[in-house]
Amino acid sequence: MDSNIRSIVSDLDGTLLGPDHSLPNEVITAIQAYKKQGGLFTIATGRPLLTAQSIIDQIGIEIPVILCNGAVLAVSGKKIERICLEAAVMAEMVIDAHAHGLMVLLFREDHIECFAKNEEVEAFEHKERIKCNLVAVNDSSWRAGELEKVILLGEIEAIEELWSRWSQELNHIVEKFQSEPNYMELISAQTSKGKALERLSDMLGIDKASMMAIGNQMNDLPMLEAAGVGVAVANSPAELKAAADYICSASYGAGVVEAINNLVYGRSMIT
Repeated sequence: MDSNIRSIVSDLDGTLLGPDHSLPNEVITAIQAYKKQGGLFTIATGRPLLTAQSIIDQIGIEIPVILCNGAVLAVSGKKIERICLEAAVMAEMVIDAHAHGLMVLLFREDHIECFAKNEEVEAFEHKERIKCNLVAVNDSSWRAGELEKVILLGEIEAIEELWSRWSQELNHIVEKFQSEPNYMELISAQTSKGKALERLSDMLGIDKASMMAIGNQMNDLPMLEAAGVGVAVANSPAELKAAADYICSASYGAGVVEAINNLVYGRSMIT
């Protein structure tokens, strides 16, 4: 094994997981082989702990994982760091989003809330295997407490138009990332997958230059830039590929296996 890559950090949906959001056996086999040779493997996902834990268990990850696009770090099913948004600060913007027909998902520590449900929310629930709790937009109780993140679902153009109305007020508080064609994720401006990878590097005592990050969407860009080797699977947008050190010829989990084979075991050179 090439000792230059001591740790791999992979995105989940669209990267490690297949189009049906399942984890192929050949991907698990490749990860286990890498770990047996002394490599450290973990994930950096937009998912919260409650929907990522089953995959963490399936892979057998024992080191910290990055969740909610960097807002949460957890290990052994316990959250060890949370960088949250105040619900009260986000309230007027998400009310505006709801009023303009966008779906809003509010990620609490142990559940997800929404103001309404449509096919997009139901598709999210199916993908993540969770049910969102309906709350009334005019019920002030949801304005209290902390949010690990917010997802806005709908036409990206409409979401960008919404953001243009609120960016001046929230730009220093909120970081936004597109994680799916119809998802815009909002987290604390204090964090990102890249900043979380840097914190993980310190926790593991591994230089960032010895870490490989793999992703497929623009929310993965900060960690591809932070890691020593940034990898984009084939189903990534052109902007992410342009920032990657290595572009896989294969998509999804097959791309992750390709990256392990070619870059860790040295079967090809980075181009």
